[in-house]
Amino acid sequence: MEPNLSAGPQEVAGRLAFREEETAFLVVREADPDDWLARFDKDGGFPAREWAENMVLVFNRRLERRPLRPSTPPGTRPSSYHPGQASS
Repeated sequence: MEPNLSAGPQEVAGRLAFREEETAFLVVREADPDDWLARFDKDGGFPAREWAENMVLVFNRRLERRPLRPSTPPGTRPSSYHPGQASS
């Protein structure tokens, strides 16, 4: 089955975690650990655990730092917006 690439990016709600299986580390949603998002196989010396841990760490850190709402409402321009001028 071909993936539907025209559907656009999907947003993941909530924090991520990882779980270890016999042959791989899986990156999962904390709220639903049976629904894995990424798989890192344990073979050929590939650092699967490190990749899974890093993916979870980076995603969760960005999630914590994300503002609850946009600083500028959609469809408006900041008061300092000047088309064609380089920002200082």
